[in-house]
Amino acid sequence: MGLFSKSTKSQEETVDVGTPFRFRVDDVFTVTGRGRLFTGIVEAGTVAIGAPATVIVGDRILLGQVRRLESRKRRKPAALGEGEECAIGLDGIETNDLPLRADGGQMIVDSDSLKGAVIRSRQASDIPPTAAR
Repeated sequence: MGLFSKSTKSQEETVDVGTPFRFRVDDVFTVTGRGRLFTGIVEAGTVAIGAPATVIVGDRILLGQVRRLESRKRRKPAALGEGEECAIGLDGIETNDLPLRADGGQMIVDSDSLKGAVIRSRQASDIPPTAAR
């Protein structure tokens, strides 16, 4: 096969999206048109768009879903694996659910309080039991 020949192989890596993921938050910020993004590194497993996720902040458990993944190394990734730096956008996590601090007369997300927080695959134990009927 020549240097400029087209490969019949897919350029995308295959990833096991069934592997539970763990992501450590380095920073959080809001981008107009993209929403809130948590940046950091995937510590274990594979995170994929649409995956149910849990944000663990101190002793609080927040339920969400992976809406967006961004990476400097890949364009529009559908999944990212262990060791990759990325940004994760989550649905289902409201501003008031996160740690807040006063800034100029308004309350904003306290990004310092979120450093070191964990986003991981949702587990059955994350969902509170429903009241018996």
